[in-house]
Amino acid sequence: MSNLVIFLLDVLPLELHADIQSQFLPEMLSTMLQNLSSHMDSVSLEDVTQGLRTCFRVLSKIQMPVAYMDVEAGAQTEEMESQTLEEEEKNAQDMEKEEEKDGSVGQPNGHHELEELNRDGGDEAESADGVYPTLRSEDSGLGISASPSEQHLLPGMGAEGNGICKEGERVWRKGGSIDTMTQCLQDILASITTRYLLVQVEDVRGEEEEPQPDLSTVSVDQKTLLTGIGGREIKDKLTELFTPNKLKHRSTSISDTPLSAAPTEKKKERAHAGCLDWAAGYMPRGRAEISEACRQAFTATCHLLLECTTFPVYLSEEETLALHTDMFGLTGSDVDTLPVWLRSLMTLCCLSRDYSIQHTAVASLLELINHSQSLALVIQDKHRRYQNSDSNPLSGRLQMVTVPPIYPAVLHAIEEGTDFYQRVSQVLWSQLDMERREQHTSCVELFYRLHCLAPSASICEEIICQALLHKDKAVRLEALHRFTVLWHLTREIHTNRTMSLRRSFDRSLCVVVDSLSCTDGSVSAAAHCWLARALSLNDVIRILEPILLLLLHPTTQRSNIQSAKQNLTAGNLKALNNRSRSSTKTSGTDADAMATEVTSLNLLNIVDREFMWAELDSDPELPKLADTFVVSRSESEETEEDEGREEEEEEEEEAESEHTESADTSGAQVSTENSSSGSVPYRSIEEGGLVNGLRRVESEHTQASDSLSSEDEEDVELEAMARSRLLKQEREKREAIDSLFRHVLLYPVAGGWRHLLQGLALLDSLLRSSAQCPLVDALSSTSLDTSSAAHLNLVSNLLQRHQQAQDGKGFYGCLLSPSSSPSVPPSLIIELLVSLCLRFLRSHYPSYLSLGPLDSQGNREVQVKSVEVLTRLVNQLGCVARGQEGSGASLEPIRRLLSGCKVQQYALLTLSASMYVSQRGMDKGAPRSVDMLDQQGSLSEESLVNVGTGGQEQYPLQMELLKLLQALIVLEYHVWPGGAVSAAGSSGSSGQPGEPREIPTATTPLAREWQTAVLFQQSIKAAQYVQSHPITAQGMFVSAAARALQPQYGYSMHPHWVSLLCSSLPYLGRSLGIIVAPLISQICRNLDELVKLYEHDGGKTNQSLSGRKENIAPDYPLTLLEGLTTITHYCLLDNKRSLVPCDPVDVRNARNAVIEALPHMLSSMSLLWGVVIREEFQRRVSDTVQSSRHTSTSVYFKSTKILRQRILEFLLPLTGQYGVQLMASLGVVWSSRKSKRRHKNKVLPVAGESRLTIVDLVKSLNTLHTETILHLVKEVVKKPHQIKGDQKSALVDIPMLQFSYAYIQSISAPALQENIAPLFSILRESVQLNLAPPGHFLLLGILNEIVNRLPNLDNKKDTRDLQEVTQRILEAVGGIAGSSLEQTSWLSRSLEVKVQPQVCAEAEEPDDAEMDGDHYESMAQASTMVSSSAPSVYSVQALVLLAEILAPLLDMVYRSDEKEKAVPLISRLMYYVFPYLKNHSAYNMPSFEAGAQLLSSLSGYAYTKRAWRKEVFELFMDPLFFTMDATCALSWKSIIDHLLTHEKTMFKDLMSMQSGSLKLFASADQRPMLLKRQAFAMFSGELDQYHLYLPLIQERLTEALRMNPSPAISAQMFLMFRVLLLRISSQHLTSLWPIMVTELIRIFARLEKSLQADKDVSKLAKVVRGALDRGGPVNFSQAELDMYLSACKFLDTSLAFPPERIPLFPMYRWAFVPEVDVNRYSGPESTLIEGEQECTPHVVRILEGIQQRFTTLNGLSEESSTEHLKFPLLTQSSLTSITQLLPFLRTLCCSFQGPPPYSHPMPYFPVADYPAANSDGVLKRLERTTEEEFLDSTEN
Repeated sequence: MSNLVIFLLDVLPLELHADIQSQFLPEMLSTMLQNLSSHMDSVSLEDVTQGLRTCFRVLSKIQMPVAYMDVEAGAQTEEMESQTLEEEEKNAQDMEKEEEKDGSVGQPNGHHELEELNRDGGDEAESADGVYPTLRSEDSGLGISASPSEQHLLPGMGAEGNGICKEGERVWRKGGSIDTMTQCLQDILASITTRYLLVQVEDVRGEEEEPQPDLSTVSVDQKTLLTGIGGREIKDKLTELFTPNKLKHRSTSISDTPLSAAPTEKKKERAHAGCLDWAAGYMPRGRAEISEACRQAFTATCHLLLECTTFPVYLSEEETLALHTDMFGLTGSDVDTLPVWLRSLMTLCCLSRDYSIQHTAVASLLELINHSQSLALVIQDKHRRYQNSDSNPLSGRLQMVTVPPIYPAVLHAIEEGTDFYQRVSQVLWSQLDMERREQHTSCVELFYRLHCLAPSASICEEIICQALLHKDKAVRLEALHRFTVLWHLTREIHTNRTMSLRRSFDRSLCVVVDSLSCTDGSVSAAAHCWLARALSLNDVIRILEPILLLLLHPTTQRSNIQSAKQNLTAGNLKALNNRSRSSTKTSGTDADAMATEVTSLNLLNIVDREFMWAELDSDPELPKLADTFVVSRSESEETEEDEGREEEEEEEEEAESEHTESADTSGAQVSTENSSSGSVPYRSIEEGGLVNGLRRVESEHTQASDSLSSEDEEDVELEAMARSRLLKQEREKREAIDSLFRHVLLYPVAGGWRHLLQGLALLDSLLRSSAQCPLVDALSSTSLDTSSAAHLNLVSNLLQRHQQAQDGKGFYGCLLSPSSSPSVPPSLIIELLVSLCLRFLRSHYPSYLSLGPLDSQGNREVQVKSVEVLTRLVNQLGCVARGQEGSGASLEPIRRLLSGCKVQQYALLTLSASMYVSQRGMDKGAPRSVDMLDQQGSLSEESLVNVGTGGQEQYPLQMELLKLLQALIVLEYHVWPGGAVSAAGSSGSSGQPGEPREIPTATTPLAREWQTAVLFQQSIKAAQYVQSHPITAQGMFVSAAARALQPQYGYSMHPHWVSLLCSSLPYLGRSLGIIVAPLISQICRNLDELVKLYEHDGGKTNQSLSGRKENIAPDYPLTLLEGLTTITHYCLLDNKRSLVPCDPVDVRNARNAVIEALPHMLSSMSLLWGVVIREEFQRRVSDTVQSSRHTSTSVYFKSTKILRQRILEFLLPLTGQYGVQLMASLGVVWSSRKSKRRHKNKVLPVAGESRLTIVDLVKSLNTLHTETILHLVKEVVKKPHQIKGDQKSALVDIPMLQFSYAYIQSISAPALQENIAPLFSILRESVQLNLAPPGHFLLLGILNEIVNRLPNLDNKKDTRDLQEVTQRILEAVGGIAGSSLEQTSWLSRSLEVKVQPQVCAEAEEPDDAEMDGDHYESMAQASTMVSSSAPSVYSVQALVLLAEILAPLLDMVYRSDEKEKAVPLISRLMYYVFPYLKNHSAYNMPSFEAGAQLLSSLSGYAYTKRAWRKEVFELFMDPLFFTMDATCALSWKSIIDHLLTHEKTMFKDLMSMQSGSLKLFASADQRPMLLKRQAFAMFSGELDQYHLYLPLIQERLTEALRMNPSPAISAQMFLMFRVLLLRISSQHLTSLWPIMVTELIRIFARLEKSLQADKDVSKLAKVVRGALDRGGPVNFSQAELDMYLSACKFLDTSLAFPPERIPLFPMYRWAFVPEVDVNRYSGPESTLIEGEQECTPHVVRILEGIQQRFTTLNGLSEESSTEHLKFPLLTQSSLTSITQLLPFLRTLCCSFQGPPPYSHPMPYFPVADYPAANSDGVLKRLERTTEEEFLDSTEN
C-alpha cells in the first residue's frame, strides 16, 4: 500500500485540480496517521517505518489553499515557504534512504544534515525579506521564516466569498486533518518510546511529594529565542513591544532574585522532588534490547513530527483567544501534566543508553522547543498588538496560526519544575570523554544547540565550569580536554555566526584562560597547549571577544577632561554634587554588601550580549550626566557671548558673580576682586583673569589720575606691576600642575572597575602564558573586521560608542555617523588593546562624584593592571623588534603603533602626575582639598580629578609605570636606531618645541650635529612631551629621574627607580650625563641621611627621615649602593661587553660628570665605612664580654659584612684607572671632615675619628699598596686637581698631605722601612713645590714621624738623603717662622718684629672647629707662597712646630759623631727666632712664647749651646727680661737652668757679679735687679742644686744687709729668702734662719714705728691726715709698700710651709703671730708675773696700729665669717694702701689660736687651715705664686 501511494504521487499530475494538494492530500495523510496510530499494537516496526516514510511523501506534496493567502503581503513569502517545505521533505526522504543503508551510526549525522537544511531554509527566507533589518533579541540565531501564521484573511476575502466548501474549510480549521496530524504523530511517538525504548516501572511517589512549581513569578517565558522576522510591521511592533518589556522583565527578575534565591526548606524539598520525579516512571532499555527497526521507526516519527508542526491552521477570533489562554494559562501546568510523548522524549534524552536514539531525541526535542518558542512569541506579539487597538482587522475573520507543538506554559513547567536542561547538558558533556570519540561531533553540535536554547546561558556553562574548577586534578584535566574538543568543533559555528547575540561559552573560556596561570603545573600546561593550538588556528578573535566585551562595558564609558571642564560651571556644581550622591548611593551600598576584595577575579561577571544590545539601543536612566552637560553647555555659550560686554556693564556682571558665588556650594572661591572673571568661571586664566584685572586697574587709575601726584602714580604702577608679576608666577605654577592632568579621562559613573579588572586579569593571564610570542604576533596581524565576522558587531559598536563618549558625545542611543566623530577606532587588535590600556591608565573618577569605599581602590587596581598588560605587550614587541632589527619596513607597524597610540607620552604624563600627587600627599600629610575654582574663577584640571590622598597608594602604579618605561626605552632603541622618534600619527600635539618638521634639514655633517644638539637641548628643557624625541631625551623623564630619589617622592619607590635607570644606562645616549649627575648626588645624600640617623639613634634624629610615616626597607642602603656602583662603573670603566654601542662623546660627558661627583661618593663611602667599623668593634666587644649577641642599633646596617663587600666592590675597580682622581677626591672629603674636639697648640693635625675612617678605608683597598698610595699622593700634591665642590673649587694638595701624614702614622714600622724611598721622594719633591705654609708643616710632621718610627737607617745613602731632606724642610719652615720679621734698615742684616697683631694657634679657633679644616684651605687661597706679606699665624705656628719637633728630630737625624754638623743649621734657624725673644711687646707675645719653647727644647742638648749661649745671657740681663706672660716663665726657667748647667762656672760668676760692673740698668735699679736675676737663677734650678754655693749666697746677702738696704733691695731680699726656702733643704738652711728672721723683725718694727709715730701729732694734723688717708695711702711710698708686701709674703710662705719641711721656723713663730688668745685663756697660769710687760706678736701690733691709724675702716671689714682659707694667703702682686694687708693680718691673728668656746657670741674672722691637709698642694701653690712674683706685666 505504501509503495503504491508513493508510486501514484510520483506518477499522477497533482496540479490538475486545485483542491488535491490543499484538501484531499491533507485528509488522506490524516487518515493514514490515524490508522497507524490506532493499530500501533499490531503493526510491526518495519511497517510503521514504511508507513511514516509514505506519510512524509504525502506531506511533501501538500500545499496551502490559495483562497486563504494574502496576495499582497504574503504570496511571495508563502511560495517560498512551500518550496522550502518541499525541499525539506525531499531531503528528508533521501536521508531516510541513506539511513537505511548506513544503520544506526549514520543516524545522528543524517539528522544533523536535516537540521542544517532547516536552518538553510530559514536563512533563505530571511534573505528574501532582506529589505528589513534583522531584529536583535535573545535568539539562538535561528531564522523564523515568514510562516503562514503571519498571514490573515483580509477584509472582503472571507471563506464564503471565495467559494470554499465547508469540508475543505474543515481540513485547515481547528480539529481538521492538519490539526489532528500532529496529535496522531505524538501518539505514535509516545507508543514507540514507551513500548520499545523505555520500560515502565511502578511510580512509588507519595502524594505529598507531587511537585507544585511556583509559576506565578513570571507570567510569560521571556527567555525565548527570536530571529529576524520578515515584514516591516512585525519588526516595528516587536521593537516597540518587546524591548521595554524585556527590560522590565529583566529588572523584575533581578529584583526577584533574592526572594527566589532564599526559599523555605519545604519549597526547596518540593522543587528538588519535582526535579527528580519527572522521569521516575521509566527506565531505559539496554542498547542490545533496541532493534534497528525500532531506531528507524523512532527517527522517522521524529522527522515527521517536526515537519507537521510547521503547518498552520485557520482559527476564528474566539478560537484564537482560547488558544492564547491555553498556551499562556498557568493553571495545572505542573510536571504531572506533561504529555506522555513529551515526557517520554525527555526521558530518552536523559536516560537512553543508545547514543543514536538519544541524540535523535535530543535533536528533535531541541528543534521542537526552538520552534515552539518562536511561534509562541509571534502569537503573543499579535495578541498584544490587537487586543488594545480600537480597530482590530481580524475581528470576525479567520486568521492563520501555526500552533506551537509545546505550549509556553509547558515549556515554563519544564524550565521551572524539572532539571531537564541540566541533565541533558550533563549527559552531553560526559559523552565528550576519550572513549566515545565518534560521538564528539554530534555531541558538540547538540551541546551548543542546547546552550543556545537553554533558559539561561549559565546552565551549560555551569557544567563546564564546575568540571574545570574541580578539586580533583584528574577531573580538571579531563574537563580541559573536553573543552578543547568543544572549542575546536564549534569553530565553524562561531565563525559563521551571522548575529552577535548567539551564545558563546564565555565563562568557560574565561576559566580556561585563568587556568593558564594556575599554580598546578599540569593544569597550566594543558591550558597552554590549548592556547598554542587555538592561536595557530587563528582563534585569537574568539579568545579575545568576551574579554573585549568586559573591557568595553557600558559602565566603563569616559569623557575627556576638557569637555568636562567646558561643560561644568560654578552654578551647576551643586546640582552635580547632589546628583552624583544620589546616583552612586546604590552602587556604594552594593559595594559594601559585596565586601569582596578588589583584586578577586569573579568569573560569574560575564557580559550578557542580549541585555547589552537592548541597553545600548535604549537611553537608560543611569547616565544622566549628559543632561547636565547639555544645560551647562548652553549656559557656557551664553556666557561666552557675554564676554564682549563693555566696561559700563560691569555692575551687572558683579551682581552675576555674587549670585554665582552664593549658588556655589562646592567650596570654590570666586575672586571678588576680579568679578568679571567670576561670572565666566571656565574661561582660561590667560584670557579672563589677568586681562580683566589689569583692565580694571587701568580704568581706576585713569579716573583717579587727576587727583594723584606723580609719586602716587608711580606707586600705583609699581603695585600693579608687582601684583601682575605675582599673578603671572601663580599662573605659571598652576599651568604646570594642570598640564599634568590634561590627558585625564573622567568616568561619569562609578562601578565599572569590576568589569575592567576582570578583563585585564584575563588578558594578563594570556600574555603571561608561554604562548605570548605567537599571541602578540596574532594580535599584530589580526584586524577587527566586522564584515567577515558578524559576531564582532557588538564589540565594534561598543568601541564606537566609547570613542563617541570620549569625544564629548553621548554613549547611549543611536550611533553618530563616522564623520561626526573626530577619531577612528583602531583596526588591529594590538592597537585596540594598547589604546584601551592607555585609556584605563588615564581614567579617573571626577572629584564631584561621590564614590563607594572600593571605587577609588578599584580604579587604582585597574590602572596598575592596565600598565602590567601594556608592559607585557611592549616587552614582547621588543623581542619582535630585536629579531627584525635589520629590516626597517617590518618595524613600521610597531612605529605606527607607538606614535599613533602616544604610548610614551601618556606613560610619562601619568608618571609625572602620579609623582606630583604622591609628593603632595607626603608634604601635606593629609589630603588637601583642591579648590574647584582657582583665583580667576576658572576651573583647574587638578580640581576635577579625584586622585586620592596621594602618598603610598600611588606607589604600585608608579612601580608598574617604571617597568613600562623600561620596556619602552628598549623598544624605542630597536625601532628607531638613530634615536629620533618618528612623529607620524601624532600631529595632535604639534606646536611643541623641537619638531623637525618645522626646521629645514641641515646639509653638512657639522650643521646636522649642531641641529641635533639644539633640538636635544630644547627637548631636554621642555616641560611637556616633545614629539620626535625618545623617552630618554624628554625633559619630563629627565626631571622625574633627577627628582625621583628625593625623600618626598617616597623611599619605597627608590629601588624601582634605581633599577630602571641602571637597566636603561646603555640607552640613555646624550641624556646619560644629565641624568647621572643629580642621581648620584641624591643617592649619596640619602645614604648620608641614613648614616646620620644611625649616629643620632636614640637622640634627636634627622627630620627628613624620622618625620616621615614611611617604613624604609632594611636593604635600602645596599640597593642604593648597588645602583651607585652600576652607574659609576658604567660611566667610568670600559664597557666592552655591553650589547648596546654607545657614542664616545656621550660617555665622555657622563664620565666627567661622574668624576665631578667622586668626592661626594667617597664621602658617603667613608661614612658607611665608619658605620661598618663601629658595628664590627661593638660586635668584638660584645664577643669578648661574652654577653648576649650584639644587635645593631640600626636595622639598615645589620649586615656589615655585605656592606663592607659592596663598598669595596664600588671602589676597587676604580683604583686602577682613576687612582689620581680618587686620591684628589679623597683630599676634598678629607678637608670637609672636622674633628669634634679642639687640640690646643697642635699645629700638625690630629686626625679625628671621621678622618681615621678614611685612612682605614684606603688601607682596606687591597689593590692599592703603600707604594702606590704614596705615588698617587705625590702626583696629586705635584698637580693638585681642582675638584669642583659644592660652593668653591679648592686645591687638595694640603688635605692630601694631611691624609698621607695620618696614613703614615697608621702603617707599621716594617711597612715604613720597605717604603722609605717613596717617602723620601714625596718629601724631596714636595718641599721644592710652591706649597702653602701648612704643607711645609705637614712635610716636617711626616719627616718627624719617619725618623721617630725608624731610628736606625743602616744605609749611608738613606742617612745622607735624610739629612738633606731634613735640612731643606727645616729651612723652609724657618723661613715661614721669620715671615713676621723685617729688616731694621735697608742694609742691616738684623731683623725685628713687624708691629702687627699676631694670631696664635688657639686664638684662631673660637668654636670647636679644628685648625686643619677649612682654615688651611682659606689660608692656602690667601697665600700660596712664603712672602713678607704672609699672615703672622704661620710664623707663630712654625715656631710652635719647631719647638715641638726640632730638637729631638735633629738629635735623631744627626748621630753622635755628626752632631756638630747640625749647629750651623740651628744657628740659621735661631737667626729667625731671637728677634722675637728680644721683643717683649704684648702683640709679640705669641711669637715670644713659641720662641721660648723652641729655645727651651733646643737648649736641653749641650751640643747646641754655641748657637744660643751668648744671646741668651744677653736676653737674661735685659732690663725687660721679666716682662712676659706667665706661660713663658716655665720655658725661661728651663733655658736659664740649661745655661747654668751647661756652663760650669756660670752660676758662681753670676753670684759673684758686682752690681757696679753691670751697665744694663739704671744705677738706682742695678742692685735690686741683680738680686732678682740671682734669685731667678736659683729658682730655675732643682732642689739643693746650689746648696754647695750657700756660703757664697750667704756672703752676698750679708753684704747687702750691711749696706743699709733700700726698700727695693729689701723687697728682692725677701723674694730671695722665699726662693731659698723652696730650693734649699731645711738642714742646709739652718745658718740662714737668724739672718732671715732678723731682717723680717726689722721690717715689721719699722712698720710698727711708722704707724706708732702718728699717735703723737696734734689732733688737727690727725684730722687732716685721716682725711688724706681716706683719699689714698700717702704715708708710704710704693717702694715701701712693695717692701712690706714682700716681707708679709715671706712670713706667709714661712707659715704656709709644712712644719716638717722647716722645723726651725716654729721656734720663731710666736714672735710674729699670736698662738694663744690671752683674753679667753683659762689655763693654770693665767696671770702675768708682777712687773712683766705682756709680749704682743708683731702681727697683732701692726694690726692694732693700722686699726687705730685708719679708724674710718674699723667696722668695714669685720663681718663674721666661718670661711676657711688656704695658705699662702697673700696672692696680690702689689699694694696701693697698707690697709689692704688687714684681712691677711686678721686671719693670722685667728688662725693659730685654740678653738673658742661655743657660747662665745663674738663674731669671728676667716681662719686659715694650719697645718694644711695636703702639703704637696701647698708647695705647688707656693711655686706658682713665687714664679708669678718674678714676672712684670707686659706693656701694650
